[in-house]
Amino acid sequence: MSLTVKSSYALRALFELAVLAEDEGREKVPISELSERQNIPKDFLEKIFIELRDAGIVKSIRGKFGGYALAKNPEDLRLSEIIQVLDKPLQSFDCIVGECSLEIECAVEFVWKRVDNSIMLELSKMTLQDIIDYGRKIAKIKMSEDEGGRLKKINV
Repeated sequence: MSLTVKSSYALRALFELAVLAEDEGREKVPISELSERQNIPKDFLEKIFIELRDAGIVKSIRGKFGGYALAKNPEDLRLSEIIQVLDKPLQSFDCIVGECSLEIECAVEFVWKRVDNSIMLELSKMTLQDIIDYGRKIAKIKMSEDEGGRLKKINV
C-alpha cells in the first residue's frame, strides 16, 4: 500500500485550515501557522500544499500577508480526491496502472484491483466536512472532562 504520512499531514493541515476559516473567519492562513498548529515539518507541508494547489484543492494568496485557503467547500471535498493527488494508492503495482508484463497470466491482479477499488470507494464516501465534524465532537468530549480526568456524559 502507498498511503503515506504525506496524506495524513495533508488531511490534518486541511482540517486546521477549514476550522480557522470557519471559526475565526480567516480568509487565508500562512503555511507556517498550519505547520506549527499541527506539528508538521514546514518544508514538507509547503510541498504538499503546492500539489494541492495545482490540483485545485487549495488556493494560494501571495504577498507579505499571504497564505492558503480552501478552493472548495469542505462538504464538497472528498477524501479520495485528496489522497489520489498525493499518494495514488496502490499505483506501485503494475497491474493497477495497466503496465503488468504478465497481463492475462497474472493470477493476483484482481486482488490489488479490488483492494484499490475498496480504498477509493471508502475515501469517496468521506469529505473534509466529516473530519471537521468528528474533530468538533472530540473537542466537545475533551472540554467536558471533569477535573479528575473522567469524562462526563454529553450529547454530541
